[in-house]
Amino acid sequence: MNRRSRFFRSGLIPGVAALVTCVAFFAVPSQVARADGGGCDCYLVSPATNAATAGAGTGHVYAFQVTNNDPNETLKNLTFTAPTDFVITAASGPSGTSVSVLPGSPVTLNLPSEPTGSTFNVDVTAQTPCVAASSEVWGVSGVDSLGETNEVHWSSSPLTVSVTGKCSLAFTGQPAQTAANSDILTGFNSTGSPLAVKLRDANSASLNPAGFSANRTQVTVSIEINPGGGTLAGTTTVTSSNGVADFGNLQINKAGAGYELAARASGFTPATSNPFTIVSQIQACGASCTASQSTATTATSITTSSASGNFAALGLGGVSFACDHYKGVSAPGIFGVFNSTGGGIASASATVTLTISASAVKSSPRPLRFWQVCYASPTPFPAIPGTSGTTVIGGTTYHTGLLRRCILCPPGHKEPCLISRRYTATRGVQLTFIALGDPYYDG
Repeated sequence: MNRRSRFFRSGLIPGVAALVTCVAFFAVPSQVARADGGGCDCYLVSPATNAATAGAGTGHVYAFQVTNNDPNETLKNLTFTAPTDFVITAASGPSGTSVSVLPGSPVTLNLPSEPTGSTFNVDVTAQTPCVAASSEVWGVSGVDSLGETNEVHWSSSPLTVSVTGKCSLAFTGQPAQTAANSDILTGFNSTGSPLAVKLRDANSASLNPAGFSANRTQVTVSIEINPGGGTLAGTTTVTSSNGVADFGNLQINKAGAGYELAARASGFTPATSNPFTIVSQIQACGASCTASQSTATTATSITTSSASGNFAALGLGGVSFACDHYKGVSAPGIFGVFNSTGGGIASASATVTLTISASAVKSSPRPLRFWQVCYASPTPFPAIPGTSGTTVIGGTTYHTGLLRRCILCPPGHKEPCLISRRYTATRGVQLTFIALGDPYYDG
C-alpha cells in the first residue's frame, strides 16, 4: 500500500503532465479541422489576372475561379460588383447557372448545387467607362446553403483594373450648306437629319449602348473655324444617348465659307466637322429667281434662269481670297446655283450686279485705272493674262483670276466675263458680270 501510495504520490506530477499533453493532443486536430472546412474563407475567388487592363470604353471579359473549401456546404449564389461606372453586360457560370437582369452592376449568379470541395469558373463581361474613377477595384460576395453571407473572399488581393487609352468623338452626321439663322442639318438648305456626334472607345469603335459613358456624357459643340465672325446659337450641349449626341437646331448668324464645328466632352478626344458654307439667303427658283443683299460698302443682286426646283444662294462676307495685280475694295460675295440636294449646277449662269459705295470708292487706293472683278471658280476659266492662280476656300481648291470683258470672248461662249462697269449717280461704281456654276467674286 505504501509503495502504491508512493507510486501514486510520485506519479501525481507526471499525471498532470500527461493530462496537459492529452489536452494539447486533442486540441490540435480540432484546429486543423476548422481551417479545412468549418470556419472562414470557405469559398475562395481567384481572378485570372491581377491587375487587369482594359481600354477606355471597351468591353472586357474577366475570368474568375471559385473554390469551395467547405466539406459540408455549397454556395447558393455569387455576386460580383464592378468598379464605379463599369457596366456588367454578361455573366456565366457552371451549367444550370441563372443570372440577374443585365446590364447593370452588381450581377448575381444563382448557382447549381456544386459538390463540396469543387472548383468552377465564372466569366463576367463589363463595359469600361471612358472616364474612370480613381480606384478600379472589384468586389465579390455570396450566400451559402446555410444562408451565411460572410464566407466568400478573394484568394489573395481583389481584382483591380487599369483603364488605358482614351475615348474620342466623331461627326457622323456632317453639316451641310444653309442660310444664316437657319438650322444646320445634314442636308442642303436645312433639310436632312440632325448633326450626329458619335462616341467611340479607345479602339475607335462605337461605344456599347449599354455603357455608362454611352448614355450620360455631355457633348458640347462650338465654332472651331469662323470665317464669317458668326455666332453659334441653339442647343449647343447635349447628353448622349446610346453612344450618340444629336444636334438639331444649331444656327450661325453670318455668311462665311469654310466654317467648321468642334465637338468636345470631358475625357474625350475632340472632333472637328467637315467645312461648310453659310450664305445670307437661299432662294427657290421657278423659271428664274433673284436675290439681293447689301452692306455698308457693297450692294449686290443676282438673277438666274434655271429649271424649276433649283436654288440660288447668295452671301456677302465671310470669304477671303485675292487675285494677282489687284486690290480688293468691296465686300467679297458667295454665289451658287444648286439642286435640291445641294449639288452645284456647273452649267447654270447668272447675271450679277455689284455696286461699290461712293465712300469705298473715295477711300480706295489711287490711281485706279480699271475697276475689275476678282473671281473664283471650282473649274478653270479664261482670265486676264497674268492674273490666274489657285486658292483653297473651305477645303476646296478654286481657280482665281480677273474677269475678261465679255466683248473679248468668242461668240457663243459659256464662261464668266465682265459685261460692263460704270460710275453711278452718287459716284459709286457698278460692275455687271456673268457668273457660272458655283463661284465666289470680289469687286
